[in-house]
Amino acid sequence: MRKYNQFILEKINEEIKLILEGQLHASSDFLRKLFELSLDNGKNGEIARFIRKYIEDEQYIEDDEIAQNFFDTTDKADMVSFTMNNKVPEEWDSEYDAGLPYSMGRSEMKIGKLVKYIINVLNTSFGMKGKFSVSDSELEAFVNAYKASESSSNLEFRLVKGEEISKYYNNQKYLSDKGSLGSSCMAEKGKKTFKLYTQNETEVQLLILVDKETDQISGRALVWKLKKSPCESNFFMDRIYSNNESDVIKFKKFANENRFLYKKYMNSHTNSNVEFVYGGKDVYGEIIVKLNGDVDKAPFVDTLCFLNKKQTMISNLPSKDCSWLHYTDGSYGECGTCKGKCFEREKGIKVICNNCGDGHIALKKRGIDTTINLKYHLPN
Repeated sequence: MRKYNQFILEKINEEIKLILEGQLHASSDFLRKLFELSLDNGKNGEIARFIRKYIEDEQYIEDDEIAQNFFDTTDKADMVSFTMNNKVPEEWDSEYDAGLPYSMGRSEMKIGKLVKYIINVLNTSFGMKGKFSVSDSELEAFVNAYKASESSSNLEFRLVKGEEISKYYNNQKYLSDKGSLGSSCMAEKGKKTFKLYTQNETEVQLLILVDKETDQISGRALVWKLKKSPCESNFFMDRIYSNNESDVIKFKKFANENRFLYKKYMNSHTNSNVEFVYGGKDVYGEIIVKLNGDVDKAPFVDTLCFLNKKQTMISNLPSKDCSWLHYTDGSYGECGTCKGKCFEREKGIKVICNNCGDGHIALKKRGIDTTINLKYHLPN
């Protein structure tokens, strides 16, 4: 029942995200500049805090109030890039490609014009008493402060392992509590919960996007060393958790540059955990990681969620008498429907129970012949 409830909550969360499509969005670089300016005690700080609050709070705004969205910095000190809301495809799936609006054709505007635009949108949408006002001289001062603020990001990628993995899973190390990172179910768990990661230093690392000054992260993703891979890559980058949608692009770029296989859909649904991307192309199949020693504690694992009976390997597909690593308290157990009695009907044909994931049907809907490409079937 607990596993079913967790599945339902995750589905509800995704539906809410679709409903709240009338929100202001910005890249981590743009938010970083606003944060620096918000430290000012004068009007510049007041303007920065006002704008940053509504972006980070992800408050709903009527769609017809927003024309420009998904703001980002540019190489020009006084310019900001944006995407027109009506240019984002209606069928866009943020779960599959969260960073799309930041990578498609973009336009630019002066930072001063953007500030006036956002303030007008917020004043109109929320009908605030007295409304937030900025004079021409105050706007000019803010523009000058923005142009003079640090343009280069303090964020860098870093791979950590061992005890440092549990360190950066803790939400005290998060730059913000927004986005998929801020809502992670493992954000407040103790060190012992992560023993699966910390005691397998040669098999799993954590890729973090970290602020060099504060040592806080705006994104993370596990990187596994594969014993079995559906392509030539020996490393797999798991689900990306980030404060900002635009950072997902950075993680995928890092994966491509380092020839990592990575997860196609950024979720924990087992019906899509055989779908990957490598070198810009879709890849499908089974991945396996060899473990060092017994597993006495295990966190919620998004993709490699099946632990074999001997506790020597984990995979994205089940095996007979396997354990299911979809718990958040450090424990693990058998699937509630098949009781861990998954098996191979014939050599190379994996059987996945309905509770573990209807992978066969899900892939069929996408036009993929699983019989030829995957050979992973559901029992009759």
